[in-house]
Amino acid sequence: MFFKDWQIKAFEALWKSSQPLNSREVWEAVNNEISISRASIINFLEASHENGLLDRDSTTGKGGHRGLYSAKYDERGTKKYLKKIFKEHLDKL
Repeated sequence: MFFKDWQIKAFEALWKSSQPLNSREVWEAVNNEISISRASIINFLEASHENGLLDRDSTTGKGGHRGLYSAKYDERGTKKYLKKIFKEHLDKL
């Protein structure tokens, strides 16, 4: 898994936040610097959750359910986790 600049910005927004963020809040943080669609942010957040990088809680609000995302690890922990996963996949080759 390799990350694009906007994906790293999304992680940075989550690492800096003291509370979980919804997709709109992550999108706003990223879109201030890099133009990206909100759908891309949502897809990335969901994929990162499925891959064990983010925690996700659900909340109900206007318009239905929405996810609240938080980093499962700090920046250093994320790098350590990714190294571990990368090594495990390389060992399978």
